[in-house]
Amino acid sequence: MTEMPFLMLDDRNDSGAPLYRQIYEAFRGAILSGKLAAGTRLPASRVLAEQLSVARLTVVNAYEQLLAEGYTEGKTGAGTFVASKLPDDLLQIAPPAKNAEIPLQPPAAPRISKFARRVRETRGELARYQNSLDVVPFKNGMTAVGEFPFGVWEKLAARVYRRARYRIAGYGATAGYRPLREAVAAHFAASRGVRCRTEQIFITNGAQQALDLIARVLLDAGDRVRIEDPCYQEARAVFEATGAEIVPVPVDAEGFDPDAAQTDGESARLVYVTPSHQYPTGVTMTLARRLRLLEWARRTGAWIVEDDYNSEFRYTGRPLASLQNLDHGGRVLYVGTFSKTIFPALRLGCLIVPENLIDVFTAARSLADWHSPVFDQATLAEFIAEGHFARHLRKMRALYEKRQHFLVAEAEKELSGLVKLTKASSGMHLIGWLAPGLDAAKIALKARETGLHLSPLSSYCIAAKLPEGLIFGYTGFDEKQIREGVAKLKKVLESGE
Repeated sequence: MTEMPFLMLDDRNDSGAPLYRQIYEAFRGAILSGKLAAGTRLPASRVLAEQLSVARLTVVNAYEQLLAEGYTEGKTGAGTFVASKLPDDLLQIAPPAKNAEIPLQPPAAPRISKFARRVRETRGELARYQNSLDVVPFKNGMTAVGEFPFGVWEKLAARVYRRARYRIAGYGATAGYRPLREAVAAHFAASRGVRCRTEQIFITNGAQQALDLIARVLLDAGDRVRIEDPCYQEARAVFEATGAEIVPVPVDAEGFDPDAAQTDGESARLVYVTPSHQYPTGVTMTLARRLRLLEWARRTGAWIVEDDYNSEFRYTGRPLASLQNLDHGGRVLYVGTFSKTIFPALRLGCLIVPENLIDVFTAARSLADWHSPVFDQATLAEFIAEGHFARHLRKMRALYEKRQHFLVAEAEKELSGLVKLTKASSGMHLIGWLAPGLDAAKIALKARETGLHLSPLSSYCIAAKLPEGLIFGYTGFDEKQIREGVAKLKKVLESGE
């Protein structure tokens, strides 16, 4: 019989491993080290059990583990043998042959789809810059994460887990967790006048996924999309990726101009607007223009995408009702997000579609990722239902208004004659208008080297020619950070470079 000197069992169990596991590990180590060569016959379980003074079942369990993992193989009537092909071999990368040639030239560019080429052309460097995880002044869209009631959120999450762990651990509804959809319907009905049934609401992974779904469902290559100019870059990129023809429509003090959208006599498949707080100018679309846009969409059969950007953060006056509230022809798709009102890492948003689009959006969403994380949805539903969301919004409105005023005052004191910022009635950013002769794009690049994040207003324009300006996000930064950011920018501006 084969000698087994490597089988040294710790019967006192100081190692913490059960005896069968010790036997298994000893054999596995001997096989991998070559002490037991391929084809070697292992002792019969009864014989080995007697030698080791253990129960036969202990040896049987070890042998079964070796067999199950492929280290041994059984031969009927002959016993158990070391396998000729070990499982660990399959986990190792084979070394290159000695004379193998290493290619000196880089591989040819991969063949990619038209969609991928359009994405690369429209996003490229911009995506890498915007996707930076650095939270530095004056990056737009940042929230006051430190002010969020994480203690409350954690308690709600724990309660959801205790009460419904099995119910929410499986696959969820494609449209979203129903209690959250009901809470969303109630919230937007009260705050934005949105009129819908729960069935019309889809919970998405942020507003961006909602826009992507809209583009996939409603657009074909060559379709005309009328979009605000200047505009939200990510929305424009989504529509361009489908191969749609982007037609810019000017924005003035009254917002998107529906009359200008009709001057060429051509219709459009889709119109994209941010009527409550136009991005990036911050203007509000007047009621008269909203009604004209809705009438034009009803007459031509165009769809309207209402991105209700930053509508939650209004500091003065009462907001106008949403476009969706005014729509009696079923032409508006409403997009909202919780990433700006809760915290950015919570990738939850919503899409509210007309009744006749429910089925097709359900099918399209199921192809994307089936549904958003149910656990997060359930926690958010509790957060809204118990009033924490409304309280948090009130607190953030007061804080963000205070931070906005501080930024304006600091700019007036330190950047006078260089940059002009004025208070806004809503939103999370301000436009800093530059003095004549200053180039916003060059300043933004130079500021980036000093640890600031500023975007030139021109980067949001398609055909519009606007004065030189920079986008200042302020909501995610306290007074100390704002003061230091303004001081850095002052040095950049005064350097004359």
